[in-house]
Amino acid sequence: MDDVKFGVRKSELDRFAERIGLRPEELAAALKAEVVKTGSGFRYVISMRNFLYFVVARLYDCLRERRWSAREISLEEFELALNEALSELAGASGYAKLAEVMDLVTRRLGIGGEEFSRKLQELLQARRGHYVLLEGGDVKVRVGSRKYGYIKRVGGAA
Repeated sequence: MDDVKFGVRKSELDRFAERIGLRPEELAAALKAEVVKTGSGFRYVISMRNFLYFVVARLYDCLRERRWSAREISLEEFELALNEALSELAGASGYAKLAEVMDLVTRRLGIGGEEFSRKLQELLQARRGHYVLLEGGDVKVRVGSRKYGYIKRVGGAA
């Protein structure tokens, strides 16, 4: 049986990647998408087989993640992991890329990106003035209704 292929616009792939918490380049690589020039733009041609394998792998990861995160992460435990990540990743200005911080914290605590965003929003409410978020940057993380690229811990943070 021949492998069925389908094409998507770059903007569609970008939106899909954002929804599942990946960068578009990571998603294209995971799907083994081929870039094809069409008219004035580009399309990604994706094998249905690669797409289905990707979806099944993501479902498996989600199920495994839910089993790991069955225990509730306390706000104090989250703050400690966040502060450790900030200490490791902050540059000379004190700011760290929020996407890198999220990656490190989620791996250490065994939580997903949504749980990270939820806990960060909760922490920002509980510790007003202890953290600063900036909207800039190439890769952004959704916290509440806005997207941010950088985070900094300021005076008073434990």
